Amino acid sequence: MQPIVNGATRLLFIVGDPIAQVRSPLIYNPKIAAHGTNCILVPLQVPEHEFEQTITSIMRLGNLEGLIITFPFKERIMPFIRHISGDAALIGAVNAVKRNERGEWEGDIFDGIGMIRAVQALGQTIAGRKALLYGAGGAGKAIAAALLSNGVGTLTIIDHDHAKAEAIAGVLGRTYPQVAIGCDNRNVEDYDLLINATPVGMGPDDSHVEWTGTLHSGITVVDIVPYPIETPLLALAKQVGCPNTNGQAMIQGQSDAVLEYFNIG
Repeated sequence: MQPIVNGATRLLFIVGDPIAQVRSPLIYNPKIAAHGTNCILVPLQVPEHEFEQTITSIMRLGNLEGLIITFPFKERIMPFIRHISGDAALIGAVNAVKRNERGEWEGDIFDGIGMIRAVQALGQTIAGRKALLYGAGGAGKAIAAALLSNGVGTLTIIDHDHAKAEAIAGVLGRTYPQVAIGCDNRNVEDYDLLINATPVGMGPDDSHVEWTGTLHSGITVVDIVPYPIETPLLALAKQVGCPNTNGQAMIQGQSDAVLEYFNIG
C-alpha cells in the first residue's frame, strides 16, 4: 500500500549529507502505510556547512512529526534537543528526535536497539552474554551502550584505532563498573556473541574481522553490514553452525523501534 499525501499528512524527515544513498523511505513508508497513519518519511539533504542554521528552521515546521538523523549529524543535533535518553547521553549522539507532550524536543539512539532486536529475533537474549564487538565508531558505540543497558555480562571492544576503543571503554566503564569491559582479548573461544560493527565485509574483496582461536557453534554472530546480505563473516558462521543474523535484520528491528518511538506501530 503506497502512502497518499494530503493537507493533513504529518512529515518525518530523514536528515543527512549526502542523502541519496539512504534506503530508509523504502523501509519505513510501507510500514507507516500499513498502520494506516497519515504520515510520510521524506529524505532531506542539509548541506553539512549549513546544518545549524537550517535545522533550526526545519524544527519550527508545524506539521513535522519528527526527524531521523543520519551521517554526519547524530552528534551535531544534540544542542537542539532538551531531553535525551540515557544511552544517547552516554555516547553523545541521537538518531531520532520528536516533540513530547509539552512541545519540547527529545531524542534517542536506535542503532543499538536494532541490533538487540535482531538477536531477539533469533530467540536469544543479551543478559549475561560474553560479547566481542568489532568497531568503536558511531554504530559501535550505540551497540556497546545497548549491550550494557540490556545486561551483557562482559564486553570487549576492538577497533583499528585502539585509543578510540579504550576511550569508549573508559566512558562506558564509569557508568557500568560492574561489567568487565576490555579492548584487547580477540580469542573468540572466550565469547558467545560476536558482532561486526565495522565496514569490513562490504567490499567485494573483503574477508572478515580477525580474531585468534577457533570460531565455534556456541557463538552467535551478528554482522551489521547491510550489503551484501551474506558477508564473508556470515558465510563462515553458517559453515561452522553458528546462529547468525545480518544487517537487514538490524535495520528492520531499528525501523520498528523508531516507528514505535513516533507512536506509529
